[in-house]
Order: sequence, then structure tokens, then C-alpha cells
Amino acid sequence: MLDSVVDKEIVQKNIVPEGIVGAVCVIRHDDKIVMLSEVITKKLSLPGGYIDPENTAKEAAVREALEETGLVVSIDKLLQYRGRAAIYSCVTDTPILVSSRDDHRNYTVVASWFAEHFGKEVKRVYLIDPDNVSSDEYRYPDDTNLLAKWIKNTPNSEITVYSDLSDKVNALHRFELTLMNDFQQWVKSQSNIIKSLFDVTMTVVNLPGEAYFLLFVTIVVIALYGPMALLQLLVILVGVIFISSLLKNGVASPRPFYIVPELQQTNAYGFSFPSGHTLMATVLWGMLWCFVREKNSIAKRPKSISLFTLFIVLMIIGQAIARVWYGVHYMSDTIASIILGIVIVILWRKWRHSNEIPLKDSIASKWFWLGTMILVGVIASVTQLPDHVYLFSALLAIFLSIEFVPKYSITLSVFNRFVTALITLIGIVVIGYFVSSLAHRSTVSLIVVVINSIGSVVTIGWAVIVPSVLYKKLAKE
Repeated sequence: MLDSVVDKEIVQKNIVPEGIVGAVCVIRHDDKIVMLSEVITKKLSLPGGYIDPENTAKEAAVREALEETGLVVSIDKLLQYRGRAAIYSCVTDTPILVSSRDDHRNYTVVASWFAEHFGKEVKRVYLIDPDNVSSDEYRYPDDTNLLAKWIKNTPNSEITVYSDLSDKVNALHRFELTLMNDFQQWVKSQSNIIKSLFDVTMTVVNLPGEAYFLLFVTIVVIALYGPMALLQLLVILVGVIFISSLLKNGVASPRPFYIVPELQQTNAYGFSFPSGHTLMATVLWGMLWCFVREKNSIAKRPKSISLFTLFIVLMIIGQAIARVWYGVHYMSDTIASIILGIVIVILWRKWRHSNEIPLKDSIASKWFWLGTMILVGVIASVTQLPDHVYLFSALLAIFLSIEFVPKYSITLSVFNRFVTALITLIGIVVIGYFVSSLAHRSTVSLIVVVINSIGSVVTIGWAVIVPSVLYKKLAKE
């Protein structure tokens, strides 16, 4: 009670307490408040951030609201000082652009893909009733009960509900949006059996871009081919993820369902170009095609190879169709991703069969991984994207563990291969769970990044070192 009285007196006298380093904007519409879902902490928070030396607390609050939500606001008044932050009531200068469709959590979505920090620090911006926000969801759980109090003392901001912003994109995307809508309506007009079969098919062909599928592929490679093959896979995975992330944040193209909300069939955040799922699927299926083609001569089994090639092509096209069906990518995104994926596979194949610097020699060298790590680290320092920091950590782990990898052929029994893969998988799952739980407890973004980075080092280190050691110990004499 005494703290409340002192705080009120400070506000009334316009005294800035010592130690105030942050400023926060409370923006209200009716009984809802503008909140953002954070990329790093994966929690909800109010727009706000640190006060730069050249800014006042008010200026910082206005700046952070614009950078994180894309909303231009004016300060109404200081609500209170809370911890080391100044909490301000804010009013938008123009109506808040709100989607006609709620997201998968039934939160009202605010258009924000044009905000400076969107995709980098911010997943999505919402209008949320504070009564529906649990302490576990909110970044600062001790402040959850104060949200209702803050919005009562904040003036109302107007909203504009939209269902189609096609006029905000280029002519090609406008044309594609029309085709996507026609395609979705055609599928939805089919019988329940056909729609069910279609949904199952889309789920299956969409798997190559999912994290758990990549984990599955990793474990299979460890079991069937060993640590050196794992390094070949890791260099491709790191490359594809890195290239996709650079292009997404460089081009910053809004996803189709950001423009036409009714197109959304699944949850996704970030930007549209390229399609990471389609790119990954093209590369993985393309690599598999190369392996099979090398082991099965076309001259001996042309029919089998032709059928397998058709299967690969259908899986890649199916992945592209799935991303369009889900409303998360334009057709041009997926086509460009397929072309890029084919180029990557061709370069990978040439590298693999190179006489000068073959792939096997490169990935066996710690200097290759050191150079790659430095390159990614330098770019990460510029982009400041969490994904790039985690990729840097993964490369650091490979660099530190490369000496454990056997550089010679090792033969294991089927049982020993299974045991090796199982131990590796269990370790990865346990480490992932522990790191996720630890990161969830922190409210400081930098600490979360550090925890996840250490987790990336430990996870990749485990995935490389454990199979390498077990392959050596369990090898047949």
C-alpha cells in the first residue's frame, strides 16, 4: 500500500525515479489491449523497450510502439512506474487495422507485417482481453493483474476491420490471391470423403519442412550411414535454413493470409518468400534421388528409376501445393523455392564429386567448419536474427566435436545401429525439453537467446559426438 502511494506521488510530481531503463505503451480498444507475441521468449508482452540515451521515456515508448506494432501513437499520460519501466497510456493517431479473422488462439490479429521488428522480434500483434491472458502466457507474470487497471485509465483507440488488402500488394500477388481463393473454394466444395483425403495428403507432403521430420531424417541417417553422413546432412540443413532466413527477412514479403485473412488454413508467422518448407523438401527429395540414382543404374533398371523420379517430382510439387493451400505462400514463392532447391542440389552433387575439394574432405576439416561459423557469425551480428545466432551456435558445436568423428568406414550390426540412433534421439529429446523449460522461465530476451544458444551447442554436440563414440566402440573387429 505504501509503495502504491509513493508511486502515485512520483507520477503526480512528474519525477523520474532512478534506474528507469524501459518505456511501455498501453494501447486500448474497448476492453482489449494491444499485445505482441515475441519471437524469442514466445510469450505475450506490451509494446515497449529500452530508453536510448538520446531519447526521453515518452519518446522511447512511441518509438517502440511503432517499431514493434507498426502503430503511430501519441502519449496520453504516465500511468505508473513499474519495476524499471515507465508505463504510458497511448492513443493511435489512425485507426488500428484489424483482421476480420481471429487466429488459432481466438485472438484478434492486428496487421503488423510492415513493422520494423516484425519477424525479427515480433511474431504477431494482437488485440486481447487481459482477462483471457494467463500469468504463464505473459512475459511479466507479476504484472498480469495490472493490465485491467491500466486499460481503464487509457483512452480508446479506433479500429478498422479488413478482409482484403489486395490493393497493398503487387499485380502478380493480386492475381495469385484470386487463384488461391478459387482453389480453396473448389476444394471446400468437394464431398467430405474427398476433402478428408485431400487434408491427409497435404499433411503428409508437408512433412519435410517440419522440425520433427528433420529430426527423424537425422536419426535415420545416423542409424544407416553413420557420423560422416550426418555431417553431410548437417551442412545442407544449415545452408538451406540460413539461405531461407536471409531471403525471408531481406525480401520481407507478407504472407497471403496477412492480406486476405480467409485464406489461412494453418498457423504460420514471419514472411512469405521463399517457402522454407518447399525449399527444404526440394533439397531433401533431390538428395535422395541422387543417392538412389547412383546406386541403381538407369541402364539396368530404367523403369524403376523413372517411377522413382516421378514419385520425387510429385512429392515436391505436393509440398508446394500444400503451402499454397494453407494460405501461407504464393505460388510464385513455391516455384522460386523449387528452382532454388534444384540449384542447391546440383551444386551439392558437384561438390560431392569434385576432384579438387570434395565434400567428404571439406566436412572432415575443422577449418571448414570454423570458416563457415565465422561467416554466419559475422552475418548474424548484422542481421541480429535469433535464428542466425542459433545456427552460429550449431556450427560452433560441430567445430568443437569434429575431432570425434571417425574418418574411416565402420561396420555395425543392425542392432548396434538401432541402439546408437535410439541413444542419440533420447539425448536430443531430453536436452530439448530441459532447454525449453529453462528458457520459458526467463523474462529477459538476451538470457533466453543465451539459453537457447547453449542448448543448440549441447544438442548438436550430442548428435555428433555420441554416434561417433558409439560407432567406434561398437564396431565389428
